[in-house]
Amino acid sequence: MNIANWLNTAGLCHPKRPALFEGQQPVANYGAWVALVRHRAATLINEYGLAPGDRVALFMKNCCEYLELLYAIWWAGAVVVPINCKLHPVEASWIVDNTQARLIFTDGGQVFVPGALPQTCRELDREDMGALISITSQQDSPYPRHTDDLAWLFYTVDPTGRSKGVMLSHGNLTDMSQCCPIDADEALVYAAPISHCAGLYSLSHVRRAARHVVPASRDFKPDELFGLARQFGNIRLFVAPALFTSMVEQARSLGYNGEGIKTIIYGDIPIGSTDLRNRRFRNSYGDLIKTELRLWLKASANDISAA
Repeated sequence: MNIANWLNTAGLCHPKRPALFEGQQPVANYGAWVALVRHRAATLINEYGLAPGDRVALFMKNCCEYLELLYAIWWAGAVVVPINCKLHPVEASWIVDNTQARLIFTDGGQVFVPGALPQTCRELDREDMGALISITSQQDSPYPRHTDDLAWLFYTVDPTGRSKGVMLSHGNLTDMSQCCPIDADEALVYAAPISHCAGLYSLSHVRRAARHVVPASRDFKPDELFGLARQFGNIRLFVAPALFTSMVEQARSLGYNGEGIKTIIYGDIPIGSTDLRNRRFRNSYGDLIKTELRLWLKASANDISAA
């Protein structure tokens, strides 16, 4: 099961439904998003020789092209390596080397000095994939993947100073995303980096053919988020505690009452006791661990029944 099948299904069933927004400006509906992804996947395969299982890194700020490339990499059967854009290029190059990524997309295509990346990795500008040139050998549907095939190498900051990569399979992502109930009229606003939890939540929203909104600033600005909430309504966003505190303070100073915000997914580090007062929380801690445990139990049960 290739996780990109959800996007393909959304494009087939709801081609005219709005999908991607840059601020309040529409960029693509689901039919157009699928067309963009198919083109980008074909370019990765035909122009850059990408093969199933190859790793492709993404080191850039939030943008609609990020989501297009994310699903194009999966469409081609490859593995995504999203890297937090706030890391220093030296730290990012270590991750590239650690994952043996063949390609890395960046803002501008000149983030790394000559020799900083492994010789086997090529840096590309995210806009290099922009021109919709005619490619005849596009793959109509995502490359077949098994449940245990690697989909996402999720790198987290570690106290030792070296990032640690979590191996997430297509099965992990499928099982995790089904635990998150989403309504089709919701809009996921990418206030935090797509490279981490905000990007993971894109999957459940694609599955329901909901809207995806990247702030025009490509950054975290509470007043901009409030404006998007009023414009779209029923928005959902992931924020870390420091960002959440900033939102609350700005809301108080501006007299904003939360209009348009349906859900704030809040986590990443421990929550302070003062932040727990007068708020309702859903505890999602350990969803990925629970996902892996469920898959292991299913596999164990199958082994027992086969015996």
